[in-house]
Amino acid sequence: MQKIRLFTKLNLKKNHCKILLKMKIMKFLMIGLFYFVSSSATAQVQSVDLVASGLTCSMCSKAIFKSLSALDFVSEVKVNIEKSSYNLTFKSSDNVKIEQIRDAVYDAGFAIDNMQLTANFPSTKAVKDESVSINGYQFKWKLNASKNILSPQKVSIVNKDILPAEGVYYLKF
Repeated sequence: MQKIRLFTKLNLKKNHCKILLKMKIMKFLMIGLFYFVSSSATAQVQSVDLVASGLTCSMCSKAIFKSLSALDFVSEVKVNIEKSSYNLTFKSSDNVKIEQIRDAVYDAGFAIDNMQLTANFPSTKAVKDESVSINGYQFKWKLNASKNILSPQKVSIVNKDILPAEGVYYLKF
């Protein structure tokens, strides 16, 4: 009788280990599948180039640099003082927040003259007035005619003061 109990306990342990192993494998497969789908199906902003206006000295440039560098999703800010331009790159796991970039420049006491996004787009063609979603934002193409998109593609946000109009940012090449 004790041999049967021991044999049954060993079989249960063996089956339990097999089930746990299968569950771990499924977990890793699901995580891998989620990562693959989320990274390939959504468009991503890779960098932002902006030109600030109203700068008069290097201290002005430094104020904007500090303000942009403080954003938690920004990994690096490169400054060109002569052109009053800033190139921002982002941490790969974080979403880019356009309004926080805009507000960081305004909070430093300056305005944005021009903002360009470099992004991977979900489509290979930009169609006039067609909407596209990137990082949770709605963009609409402001074009005279359709144009092919190469990914990554650099485009300009044309909204006045980088404020969305009816929840949409307008893009042009």
